[in-house]
Amino acid sequence: MDDERAIDFVLNGERHHLSRAQVLAAAARGGPEPIHKHWVSVDDRQWPPRQLFERATGVARSEFISHAAIRHLRRLGFSTSPLPQESEVPADPRPREPKTTPPPPPIDIASAVTSFIELLRFFGDEDLSSRVLRLEDRLEGADRENVDDRVAAEGMTDGLLQAALLVRQHAGRINDLIHAAMIVRALPKILEPDERIVRRPSLAAGNDPSRKFDLETSLRVAEFKAGQWKGRDAMRKRGLVADLVGLVLGRGDRRAELYVLGRLPIEFLRTSNSTLEWALGRSSPHLRRAYEDRFGKASFTVRQFAEGPAADVGLIDLAEVLKAA
Repeated sequence: MDDERAIDFVLNGERHHLSRAQVLAAAARGGPEPIHKHWVSVDDRQWPPRQLFERATGVARSEFISHAAIRHLRRLGFSTSPLPQESEVPADPRPREPKTTPPPPPIDIASAVTSFIELLRFFGDEDLSSRVLRLEDRLEGADRENVDDRVAAEGMTDGLLQAALLVRQHAGRINDLIHAAMIVRALPKILEPDERIVRRPSLAAGNDPSRKFDLETSLRVAEFKAGQWKGRDAMRKRGLVADLVGLVLGRGDRRAELYVLGRLPIEFLRTSNSTLEWALGRSSPHLRRAYEDRFGKASFTVRQFAEGPAADVGLIDLAEVLKAA
């Protein structure tokens, strides 16, 4: 297989380039997490598609679903588990024996700190989008003799690239860390006297089948969305609505709460005229069936659902919770 095979694709409005060599390099850094359902095979090892795709692209796994990762990885020649409606695709016959994950390579703390400081300075000087637009203008018409001179003023040096690669290598799961840390730090502020956590909380991205919610206590069920919204975020919007619907369907007699970061997600739920059909279009078949079993063919907008069936679900800004004394 040609390791130089590469693809270009658009994810959530952003253009990306990914090569087979990048995926192989990502697989060489540490081992796979446990397989829950879908897998991609790389050098006779099976990986969760979202873990490997995140590691290879630097895109947080909260930004895409397994099906998207599988489709892109297939284009690069990797074999994967079948997608829905692909029952004719045979499952990988190799047994899934437990594998031990080798320890990560030692971290050069001094280099990592220096790299992080360099990145902070670069991002702090100016918005990256503005700088990229200017670089694109300056590069038009450039040749080998003058290309370096044209971009020198923007600070996009070899050192900056190495700094970014080093930080990504050691902070590839920063979004998972934020998700876990926000729940852990919020708990002392939201738990009430005599309230008890009754099921092991789900601190990693996504819930396994035995844990329907991020948090289940004797009084409440809750989901936490720690993504920083920028406005368009179609994938985040769909995920937010799916969590809201899941809370309505599965809370039982306990109160339900949806914790988000900032006001934009709350405003979206309270004002959006997007349809529930669109919002749940990429959710699991199980959630869509449960929704239809409860509400039938009822046609809601996101706003109507938030004001109606989900009216008593608490929509809470995590930023306010975490800064509370």
